Amino acid sequence: MKIVVAGGRDEADFLIGLLLMGKHKLITVNEDMNYCEHLAAVHDDISVIYGDPCKEYVMEDAGIRGCDIVIALREKDADNLEICQMAKRLFAVKKTVCTVRNPKNVEIFELLGVDRAISATYMLAHYIEQASVVEDLVKVMPLENQRVLVNEIRVMSDCPAVGRKIADMRLPFNTIISCIIRDAEVTVPNGQSKIMAGDRLVVMTTPESQKEAVKAIIGSEENEK
Repeated sequence: MKIVVAGGRDEADFLIGLLLMGKHKLITVNEDMNYCEHLAAVHDDISVIYGDPCKEYVMEDAGIRGCDIVIALREKDADNLEICQMAKRLFAVKKTVCTVRNPKNVEIFELLGVDRAISATYMLAHYIEQASVVEDLVKVMPLENQRVLVNEIRVMSDCPAVGRKIADMRLPFNTIISCIIRDAEVTVPNGQSKIMAGDRLVVMTTPESQKEAVKAIIGSEENEK
């Protein structure tokens, strides 16, 4: 897919790394010159555009017309709404996603045409509701109307997955470990990849299999004791 990442810094860094592993074609548009220079130095396979993504001529020059997704990560909610609306109205972008600081803006922005507005506060509240599943579940992000969950799980030293190959783990059929974050390195694993203490695993599963998937990685409370 052809994806545009507009604005952001730390969150943009992480997102760009994940998207590149998926072999997507990326365009980044950012108003921070130093950050643009950083991206250009680190990634030679993405298009880095310096400029304000709220400006029509900047996005035109960036070549976003007809892109599959625009992801807006500016600090101001109003900027992100403007970017998403402009992308759809003027550049025929298929889908738009943005972050919002004010959780009240999630429903408002989606009513105004943003395909997906994501609030860290809203997600935290949703996580707290699900915390009884397991305390070591760091993040839960629902996708496609909650048919798929993306879980980020921290692997502790006493977890049963430590030292095991993914192929040897009893993961549910509809569950995959899509990413291992170890120190500052992000890798896409295969069946022979070993899980180590301190790893953060990005796990994709269905709501029905979530509890079983987490149990396979960190074990039950009885196993932890």
